[in-house]
Amino acid sequence: MIKRASALGAILGVLLLLVVAACDSGSGVTGSDEDDVVEPPQPPAGAQIVWPLDLTDQPDADSISFPYGPRALATRYDFHAGIDIPATPGTPVYSVLPGRVVLVSHWDGSSSGPGNAVLVAHSEDRSTSYLHLRNIEVSEGDSLELGERLGTVGQTGAVTPHLHLGYFVGLPRDTNVRDERLSKNPLELLPHTEPEPIEAEFTTQGVVLNVPIQRMTIRSIELSGQGDSRTLDYYEIVARGFTPRDEQVQNRVEIDAGRPENDRFDLPLRPLDFNPDRVVVTDIYGDVILDISR
Repeated sequence: MIKRASALGAILGVLLLLVVAACDSGSGVTGSDEDDVVEPPQPPAGAQIVWPLDLTDQPDADSISFPYGPRALATRYDFHAGIDIPATPGTPVYSVLPGRVVLVSHWDGSSSGPGNAVLVAHSEDRSTSYLHLRNIEVSEGDSLELGERLGTVGQTGAVTPHLHLGYFVGLPRDTNVRDERLSKNPLELLPHTEPEPIEAEFTTQGVVLNVPIQRMTIRSIELSGQGDSRTLDYYEIVARGFTPRDEQVQNRVEIDAGRPENDRFDLPLRPLDFNPDRVVVTDIYGDVILDISR
């Protein structure tokens, strides 16, 4: 029995020496995973701006679930001061422009609101914000290149996972406040194709606009009739502040919003003083995109 055990030990020793020799012979088995390092994605060459999730300057690259302006949530109406981009939690979020991180705020774990959020100041008095993040991967004072990763999609402070992208004009570059009174439609920045036409249907008390979600570029709506007129300017509404902007009566026009359906939503409008017989809609570039009479 002793002789057999000694012979078996000798055989195992020889096998071990052969394995070690093979590893040292340059066979490529080094135990290192350096070859598995994946380079981070880069924005397209020559890009001036990118979408925050798709990291491309192609039009309409990220899907929008709620546009800027009036919207219907599950239980209430509000005026949305940005765009919502749905995505799987953990999806990387990138800076749409080069800039400097001026505010990092962390979720308290229970309240609704921005959740984990980052504010980036850019050139020309412009800023962008990234809300409801799962992880924040930058610090205040960091300089970001175009398309540099700053966090991941989450649902902190929200009921569904998505990125809320805000765009601001006029925030001081040294501010540490995300003042949504200065927010503008992010489609002023992001590449997008021609919006689908807005449809209008007059009712006995007002008008219902049927509006696309992905490329919603409305800036103002003028309602006129019976010698009177009212204008709803989206930027004037948001400039009133967080609570006043959510009031459904603005400039004596009652606003409602239908739930999204087939990438569009209804926008019923009812002036309190008259029944409109004409609607003129102007977009964020100052162009008239709808002019229709009863």
